[in-house]
Amino acid sequence: MKVTNTRLTGFLATTFPKIAFGIGILGAAFLAFFFKQDPHHFYFAYLTVFMIFLTLTLGSLFFVLIQHLVRAGWSIGFKRIAETLMSNSGLMALLFIPIIFGIPHLYHWSNAAEVAKDPLLNSKHAFLNIPFFKVRALFYFGIWITLSRVFYKKSTEQDSSGDPENTVKMQKYSTFGILLFALSITFACIDWVMSLTPHWYSTMIGVYFFAGSVVVALSTISCIAQILRSQGYLKEVLTVEHFHEIGKLLYGFNVFWAYIAFSQYFLIWYANIPEEIAFYLEHFKGTWNTVAIFLVLGHFVGPFILFMSRHAKRNLPFHFAITLWFIFMQMVDMYWFVMPNFNINGFHIGGVELAALSCIGGLYLGTFFTRLSKQALYPIQDPRISESIHLENL
Repeated sequence: MKVTNTRLTGFLATTFPKIAFGIGILGAAFLAFFFKQDPHHFYFAYLTVFMIFLTLTLGSLFFVLIQHLVRAGWSIGFKRIAETLMSNSGLMALLFIPIIFGIPHLYHWSNAAEVAKDPLLNSKHAFLNIPFFKVRALFYFGIWITLSRVFYKKSTEQDSSGDPENTVKMQKYSTFGILLFALSITFACIDWVMSLTPHWYSTMIGVYFFAGSVVVALSTISCIAQILRSQGYLKEVLTVEHFHEIGKLLYGFNVFWAYIAFSQYFLIWYANIPEEIAFYLEHFKGTWNTVAIFLVLGHFVGPFILFMSRHAKRNLPFHFAITLWFIFMQMVDMYWFVMPNFNINGFHIGGVELAALSCIGGLYLGTFFTRLSKQALYPIQDPRISESIHLENL
């Protein structure tokens, strides 16, 4: 089968990005209003939504890295979508700036008076202090942006040059890239999420956030691919076989997420150490306990049963619905992790959360579809494109 250079045109390439940017700007205006009303609430809502889109970006970066590392051929049709999602790491760096200004509102370890009277916070002060926090953030984004740009550039250059050496180089870069990714995502979630409850610590939180990142990334990649196919794109490179493959990967990583979530909870519950149980005591108060139960049922139990069979993964409308559900559950997960530090007694979704979602989501999608329209929708000269096209599940 001949592979053609398909570019995104029409509504998704021109009109939709403008609508998305408009929603983002409108959301930013509402956020400015809510900031004046209650800066404390603003920063927690903003951090929640920021983490949703950051996990999506980093999960996509992992997808690209691991496909090169294992020299996978089946995923070529999905790769440009993942590459474009991971390229939003630069946008996420810009969107992190408000969090820098919100450190005194978000992290009480930044309060010198609190540190002075708390021996545990004082013992962590060498790590949990504002200057070092900023330096580490710069380091994380430096890694993510560099990896994203290198892999995106090599991939898109190959579209015109057809040089297979680009694929060889990306395979080499992925070996150390995956290590840098693992370290950076682990310490980033320690800094930005775990330190919201600075007395608490967990050696598993990095893996927990990694698993959630991959689940939401695979869901979004599959979801966007189906939307593009419905508009007539990618049909020559993506069939039900490919969605079956990504569905198996998605199902596996969701089970992995559940395993890590339960292991973290069970070990902390069993040990019953005061510093460790602080997190769960706060996150099981009031209606937050209801959200926790909903996460167990909605993020794991339901999909585990409904998405297990081969038929479910190959039923594209149902597959599409499941991916949307996983994206929603990632939002719930990030909300449950961050917001109990603000709303102690239970969850409440107000205008500031919706404004933050509109602002960051609009800018994110606008940037994504604008960039996606500038390149071929799949790596047309990747040496494994033929292998991908002829994929068949046995």
